[in-house]
Amino acid sequence: MPYHIWAKPGEIAPVVIGVGDPARAKLFASLMEESQLVNENRYLVYTGNVRGRAVSIVAHGIGGPSVAIALEELKMLGMEVFVRIGTAGSFGDLKIGDVLIAAAAAAPVGGLLNAYFPGYSPPLSADPYLTVKLAQALNAPIGYVVSSDAFYAEDPQFVEFWQRRGALAVEMECATAMALGWLRGFKVGCVLVISNIVGRHEVIDLRGRFIEVFRRVIETIT
Repeated sequence: MPYHIWAKPGEIAPVVIGVGDPARAKLFASLMEESQLVNENRYLVYTGNVRGRAVSIVAHGIGGPSVAIALEELKMLGMEVFVRIGTAGSFGDLKIGDVLIAAAAAAPVGGLLNAYFPGYSPPLSADPYLTVKLAQALNAPIGYVVSSDAFYAEDPQFVEFWQRRGALAVEMECATAMALGWLRGFKVGCVLVISNIVGRHEVIDLRGRFIEVFRRVIETIT
């Protein structure tokens, strides 16, 4: 049995939707049929049915180390496809509520990824076929993001630096998910809803947007 996720064999579906926020996991679970909480130790995990197919929802927490533990254990329990439905901060081209499909990520040298790929740059890209399917289903642009370990570290210089290099947004988990997908042999897709413009403090209720995105993602991968 994995150390953190105490689900029983067969309780994790091959398709898993990942979110950082436990409240969003509960929201998505409420949109499925016969949804059951199959783990509440460290990570909330729900499994239910959509269109006759089993789907699991995991609240993987914030940051690379947290999502890495969840993905390692979910893979042990039968996960084959992981789609992150998360938030990101726009560098300016995308507005709040827009959807971005992250095909790749940039991440700092060292840290978690160096523990998996010591001395090498890890493969930081999503599954190409899944990425295109998600972009078509959501009518959303494909681009690359920056995966940062420090939520409050961004400043105007940070934004300008990455804008000049073509990045569209910043978030915290895509790079780790992408690297582990290639390493452990599961497909990864990253769907991001823009929740803020970096450098501005705005709080907007995106619940309705997330419901729409979840339904389209599920239709695509089931």
